[in-house]
Amino acid sequence: MNLSFLRLRNFRNYSDLTCRFSSQGIHVLHGKNAQGKTNLIEAIYYLSHLRSFRTQNQAQMITHGQSFFHMDARIETMRRKEDLKVVLMPEKKHLYRWNEPVKKYSDFIGILNAVLFCPDDLMLFQQSPKMRRRFIDMELIKLSRVYTFTLNRYQKLLRQRNAILKNDRFDPILLQTLTNQMIKDQVVILSQREQYLKELMEKTQKFFHFFSKEKEDIDAKYITFVPMDENLEDSIRQAYQKHEKRDRLTHQTQVGIHKDDIDFHMNGISIKDIASQGQKRSLVLSMKLALCQIIYEKQKEYPVLLLDDVFSELDVSRSRQLISILPESMQVFISSTDKLDRSLFQNKDVRYYEIIQGHCKEESR
Repeated sequence: MNLSFLRLRNFRNYSDLTCRFSSQGIHVLHGKNAQGKTNLIEAIYYLSHLRSFRTQNQAQMITHGQSFFHMDARIETMRRKEDLKVVLMPEKKHLYRWNEPVKKYSDFIGILNAVLFCPDDLMLFQQSPKMRRRFIDMELIKLSRVYTFTLNRYQKLLRQRNAILKNDRFDPILLQTLTNQMIKDQVVILSQREQYLKELMEKTQKFFHFFSKEKEDIDAKYITFVPMDENLEDSIRQAYQKHEKRDRLTHQTQVGIHKDDIDFHMNGISIKDIASQGQKRSLVLSMKLALCQIIYEKQKEYPVLLLDDVFSELDVSRSRQLISILPESMQVFISSTDKLDRSLFQNKDVRYYEIIQGHCKEESR
């Protein structure tokens, strides 16, 4: 999978930018600070996820003084080509695929499958459980339509159930009907989350050992409100029965997958309590590479890999290790304040793009 064409209008500091990219190899976006390198990475990520990794207020991505931003992109895979378009106004978002409107976000997300590493990812271990759940959910949404549909339905049912609980004169039959469907949905969600996390950490361990001279044991535990065994549905049902009075008292659903967490471990101790910043960086990079490998095994092609400021805290040895492990057929975008020397990339196919005040110029090879 690759991004071959991108046009941005009124996006951050890009008033009107057109770029064409090679179908594979490494694309180095270099330039001084505040020139637009991360903005370009953000635009590619947005096309994949329909959200920014930098702000929750999407209107902030619209160029100051403008009323909208516009993205056009050509995505190429082994099986097809896709023309995508996004138009964002402060109160509305319009999506297009081959100039035909796309009504559901789930029909758009993942057409361009991009995996991002950015410095803020190191906060994954300190952030709230919600962010760790989102880390898992965003990738499963791109890999499984069943998961996407089930998670969306569960979230809708949860809102409806909470609204009913806020009404003292609610219909108990309706409440039980919603609860029964939520129980069934959670069986699907829990099973897929646990299976995905297990596969992710098995691959992460291998990549981490490649980066680290020490052979630390890396693992993650999925923390939920019921035992993960063959009696999962019955256990969930019993948990809801146990908390029914408390739910009515607090007017909120007190148990469910919307409160779950993930605890990452190194040698049996929580990462947030033991790992250095360097170890966290190596671990997150290993997780991103593991994710790329999972996507390749399931979809038979690699995602686009986005590495924002990845080399700022890596020594030369680990930088070379990272470059050496990148698959030849994967399209990679790397942002850097320095024009990284070609020797770092060994025999890899690499192209340089200089970013200056919202302009992107490909340099001659």
